[in-house]
Amino acid sequence: MNIVAIDEALETYVNVRIEKGRETASERFLAYVYMKHESDEILDFLLKVGGLARCYIYCLKIAENPFRGKDLAWFATMAAVALYSLLLLLAEETRIEGIFLLSGTLVHSWYLVGMLAKKWKSIGIRISIYKEIIQIVEKELCR
Repeated sequence: MNIVAIDEALETYVNVRIEKGRETASERFLAYVYMKHESDEILDFLLKVGGLARCYIYCLKIAENPFRGKDLAWFATMAAVALYSLLLLLAEETRIEGIFLLSGTLVHSWYLVGMLAKKWKSIGIRISIYKEIIQIVEKELCR
């Protein structure tokens, strides 16, 4: 069985879930599964969908930490620039440069905080949607 079909089913559910709600997405997901696959393939397909959803949840939980990689480096750089701008503010002759540098750092910091909040939100939504998929799969497997 091809992973593309499994990933397509997951992405279709996620897109419909975001646009039209849980019930519609669940109905379309199950209709997709039962129409695309033969009766002896359905159990195997559902097991693989559940496994891939669990894998995605695991990967997203790792990516959920915003202070990994480039985000942490950007934050550390802004903190260093903010400290330097505070040092510039202390000296009379470099006060204007310090004001400009500190204001730019604050703007970029605010952008970083907003970006991280959007990232947390989208990852959290995806994790909850993948958990819904696992619940649907387990419910179907129990039938």
